[in-house]
Amino acid sequence: MYNGDEIAVKKLHHLVGLDDKAFDSEFRNLSKVQHQNIIRLIGYCYESRHQYVKLNGELVFAKEMERVLCFEFMEGGSLDHHIADDSCGLEWPTCYEIIKGTCEGLNHLHNSQGKPILHLDLKPANILLDKNKTAKIADLGLSRLVASTQTHKTEVVKGSQGYMPPEYIDDNLISMKFDVFSLGVIIIKIMDGNMGRSRCSEMGSEPFIEFVCKKWMTKLRAKSGYSSDEIDRKCMKKCVEIALRCVVADRNKRPLIKDIVKELEELEDEINKMSRSSVQEAVIPTCLLLIRPWSCASYLSQGKIYQAACS
Repeated sequence: MYNGDEIAVKKLHHLVGLDDKAFDSEFRNLSKVQHQNIIRLIGYCYESRHQYVKLNGELVFAKEMERVLCFEFMEGGSLDHHIADDSCGLEWPTCYEIIKGTCEGLNHLHNSQGKPILHLDLKPANILLDKNKTAKIADLGLSRLVASTQTHKTEVVKGSQGYMPPEYIDDNLISMKFDVFSLGVIIIKIMDGNMGRSRCSEMGSEPFIEFVCKKWMTKLRAKSGYSSDEIDRKCMKKCVEIALRCVVADRNKRPLIKDIVKELEELEDEINKMSRSSVQEAVIPTCLLLIRPWSCASYLSQGKIYQAACS
């Protein structure tokens, strides 16, 4: 507990080159990051002690350091627990909000801190959900602050298998496009489960997009009162298209995260215009016209709102 609130505690493994000064500096920088889609870093503690350890078969007296990071507690757990081989167990509005929130959080890391902050280990296990299923990027304690947007070469192996881009696997090159590649893999898994990437490779881009949209639309149409096919399909298609551009092998052809966020904002504007047009055509009672335009995801429930208002 911290100030009456539950917190999550994460013990760090030893990291080559991360001494007390470097750790303290990185923590202070990361603790300044404040965004609704980034987990809040509350504090840290560490303990150092000397003990005998084996080195090359011999006992040596060495200093051992243990570091612990403290974060806000996330009741919804991690995203990976909701993703199966063939699907995501969450509803489509929630999935869309998770995709959008993850993009906005990553954009904040890359473009709102003076120096870009590269996550370098973005994956479903590091996207946590609060009680309202709001997505928050976690594990910032192992990220890297860079002085520019240039590509860098590193000797330290980081990242998780399946989420690392080819330029890192082959040449240890890191840039903001590293995180963009990881984001693309995450979106594909949200949209089509853990088998999504292999299925996309087998089917090709356009058939894969059609397959994913059809699968989600079938699931949505099975619900009573559902009535927003055009809007949902537009959102689904845009999300998959973005994901496929993020995972291309040539990093120079991947979009920047700021451009992805701009695309989603433009999509929201388009959806809001469609929403207003639908409201006018349906001649909804005046009281409903006072409701502010629906977002892409929340629009999904308007069919039920109409039904309730007219009954």
